[in-house]
Formats: sequence, C-alpha cells, structure tokens
Amino acid sequence: MKFVASFSQPKLSFVLAIYIGLFLNISVYYRRFDYFSLSAGSQVPTFIPALVELTVSILFTFFLMRIISLGGRRFYRIIASLLVLISVAASYYMTFFNVVIGYGIIAAVMTTDIDLSKEVIGFRFFLWMLVVSALPLFLIWKNSLRHTLIEQLKSPGKRLIPLLVLIAVVALVWMPLRYMDNVQSVSERESNVDLPSYGGVVAHSYLPSNWLSALGLFAYTKYDESQDSSNLFDPAQHFTYVPPKGIDDTYVVFIIGETTRWDHMGLLGYERDTTPKLSKEKNLVAFRGQSCDTSTKLSMRCMFVREGGTEDNAQRTLKERNIFSVLKELGFTSELFAMQSEVWFYNSIEANNYSFREMIASEKHNDGKSVQDMLLVDEVKESLARYPKGKHLIVLHTKGSHYLYSMRYPRSYARYQPECMGVDASCTREQLINAFDNSVLYTDSFIDSVIDQVRDKKAIVFYASDHGESIDDNYHLHGTPRQMAPPEQFRSPMMVWTSDKFLADADNQHAFEQLKAQQRVGKTHRHEELFDTILGCVGYTSPDGGINPKNNWCQKPAN
Repeated sequence: MKFVASFSQPKLSFVLAIYIGLFLNISVYYRRFDYFSLSAGSQVPTFIPALVELTVSILFTFFLMRIISLGGRRFYRIIASLLVLISVAASYYMTFFNVVIGYGIIAAVMTTDIDLSKEVIGFRFFLWMLVVSALPLFLIWKNSLRHTLIEQLKSPGKRLIPLLVLIAVVALVWMPLRYMDNVQSVSERESNVDLPSYGGVVAHSYLPSNWLSALGLFAYTKYDESQDSSNLFDPAQHFTYVPPKGIDDTYVVFIIGETTRWDHMGLLGYERDTTPKLSKEKNLVAFRGQSCDTSTKLSMRCMFVREGGTEDNAQRTLKERNIFSVLKELGFTSELFAMQSEVWFYNSIEANNYSFREMIASEKHNDGKSVQDMLLVDEVKESLARYPKGKHLIVLHTKGSHYLYSMRYPRSYARYQPECMGVDASCTREQLINAFDNSVLYTDSFIDSVIDQVRDKKAIVFYASDHGESIDDNYHLHGTPRQMAPPEQFRSPMMVWTSDKFLADADNQHAFEQLKAQQRVGKTHRHEELFDTILGCVGYTSPDGGINPKNNWCQKPAN
C-alpha cells in the first residue's frame, strides 16, 4: 500500500498509459499485425510501424493523464477513472466482438432508449469491467498524487522540466506518425494503391483516442445540428409532405459520385463501353446532367437543397436544410458511408449513423485494403441488415474518378492503356483519358454492386456526380470559379434505378415511364432539381408548394 501511495503523479500516469495503451489494445495490435507489413512497404522493417503505434498509443495516453492533472487531485481522480472505465468497456467490445469504436457506436451509447442499450450488456461485460478496471482504479484512488501538473506549474523552479517533458511527448507522438505517413505515401506511389491516412487510421483504431475522437465528433454534430435548426429554413416545418401508400417498406439509396463526367459513360453515348453493367440494367434511366458548381464542397451545398436554397455567392452559403435531413424528419432512418471526409456535410444530413474513410478503413475486414469505393458495398449490406423493415435511407459518398485516376481502381480494371500512373508523371492527354475511363469502368461495377444489394427489395437508387473534370492540354482538374469554368466541369451524370418490387406499384410504374420518356428525348437535368425529384420519385406529394413540379422529374402531367 505504501508503495502505491509513493508513486508520483507522472509515474502513475505512465503506468496507466501502459495499461490502457498496451494491455487494453492487445486485440488491436493482434488484428493489425498483417497490416504492418503493408504500412512499412519496402522502405522500413515490418516492426517499425508496430513500434510506432505502440509508442504513440502509450504516449498519447500519458499526455492525457498529465493534462487532466491540471484540474488538481480530485478532478484528476474523477476524470482518470472515467477514462479507465470507458476504455475498459470499449476494450470488451473491441476484444470479443471486433467492434470499431466510432461515431455510430457513440451515438448508440448516447441513445435515450435505455432498454435497447441494456440489451448489449450481459454478465460477461460486468465481470470484465470488475476484473480489468480494478487495478487501475485502485492505483488512482490510493495514490497520494504528488507532483500534479498544476502543482508543478505553481512551484517556482519546477515549471520548466514538466513542460519540456510534455513538449517532448507531443513530438514523439507527432513525428513518428508523420514519418509513417511519408513512408506510406512512398509505398502508395510505388504500388499505385490508395491507402487511408496512416495517422487517421491509428487514431480510430486504438484506445483511448478512438472513443475520444468519436465523442468529440458526436458533440460537434449535436452542436452543429442545434445551430442549423435555428439558422436554416426547414422545408419539413413549413410545408406538408404526403407520403405514398406502402412507404414503410421502401429503401432509398443515394450515391454521390465524384468528378465522373457523363460524356465518358458508354450508356450516355460515349464511344467506349465504360458502363457495360449499367447498360444492361432494364430498370435504369440515365441523363446528361448539369452540376450546380465545380468543386465537391460547393456542389454538396447546392445540389441537395431546394433551388435557391443557397446564396449565389462564391462560397454558396446555405440557407435551407437538405433533402436528407427532410427525409429524416419524414420518418426515415438513415446512414451515411463515405470514402471522403466532408464531415460538415455528413453532420447536416442528421443520419442515425455515419462512417467516413478512416473509420471504415479501421474495421477488421478492411485491414490493409485500398480505400476504393467497393468497401462501401459491405457497409450497404450491413446497413440493410440493421434496418430490415424499410423506410430507410442510405447515402454513399464515393471517390469516383477523382485525380489521381489510376488510384481509384484495382489493376483488374486497367482496360484502357497506356494510363497515367503518377501524380508527378508527365502524362499525355491520352494517358489521362485512359486512366479516367478506367475509373468510370470501376464506378460502373460499383454502382451495379450497390444495386445488387437492394435488387430483391422495394427500392429506388439515385446517382449524381458532384461535378465534372477538365482533361485537356489547357485545362486540368476542376474547381474553376463557376462563372468562368469550362463546360466539362459541369457535366454531371445523373441516374435513377428502381427495383421490380418498387415498380409493382402503379404510380411508381407510371413515374418511371415518364423518366424513360425523358431519357429517350435526351432531356438534360440539373442538380437543383434533385430535392424535388427525390421526394417526387419516392412518391411524396405536397399540396402547399413543398415540391416544385417543374423540378420534379416524376411529376404527374396535368390532365
């Protein structure tokens, strides 16, 4: 007992850091063992990333334990105990259920439905909590906590060393992660494989940073939602939306494309057959579309709100809530899965759960995999299993055809040769186009794979790319200010697919016939029409102007 009491607070913090950073993370180290060789590439020995992750997780925990001692002994005991208890609880599910602790888990824990929360807690959980947390809690509450950080900073002559130690700890966390990011970047260029941010995956994999980052994201989301609800016009609160009969077993999927151009899609007239699978889908219509802007962030502001729902300024200031949050208010459950990290947008849809690329890459079955869009197919499958009854929305944000094009698809899709393989390579226009077309070929397979997941359900799937891309001698990439952007940066393909069960309803069949008629005459559609079209094609009506008939592709013609 005297030995425990004699520990200084810095020593106790280090012991707790080893306990949490090493012992509670053993299952993660074991799971990521095979991934370490991929992270190292050919540049460093395999043990280096393992050593880096072990060091980072321990030192990060030590840093936390020291920082919270700024609140004094009582504050430290309470907060350190919470850190231990939450980490022990998380480690139980990480160890026995291979759970990745992310936003969705935190949102589920924070649910007000206590009965549902209790269903995932059993005797083994309580036994684990008792046995695994006993030692660290004993150390925290029986220690005298000499030399807390606040005590040292208040003592003349004792301030410099603890500050230097903390600075050194920060450096020893940041520098190895930065080094491994650089090593992984070299490995990416050598293998032409797109991997998630190394530091991001580490942060979402290990205790306690995984649940702390998820908790921070949850808090930010709640704050963001409260700000939006007070500042943005909410169509669901100002208009009446009448649901169609049978809406309760309907699934809606929206795939947000990235950079894909309609004039490089075979089913829209391109000379190359870049869409062999979608071209065979009998229940699919495709349109040459016009994007509302030329970059991801700007387009995502204006493409999902009513026409006029953003300011006509450079930054596209939002004035209204988007279609996905409106569907949520109309009773849909929703989940979003993304290969990008536009967190501001993911928050705005108010989904029951969302995961972006680093979270998805942290999942056990994705260890070592390239972050390509096909990873989203399993997320769709699992989302459907979680919501088997319907009235469920799934939003997918893809990487599509974003530059560097050759990193968007596996080698099996490299049909068109030669292709541009490196960001620093001197590529010809032909090589760029070949790589771009290969990415469209992969997108074709991805969309068809998503459709396969809902083919036997009552479902409707929408697809729209956020903007186009310039691939020419004079213009490259995208993001040119819309007032002066070339036309190809606005060429956004738009598609609608419906299942046979969805078309079994006479009204839905009639609406789909209208879509096919528009396709036959080559009608062009716009991003600004998506809000009204999604509601209209799902079957909603609005007697008081909530749906603009001119923007609703499925609007019944006037008699």
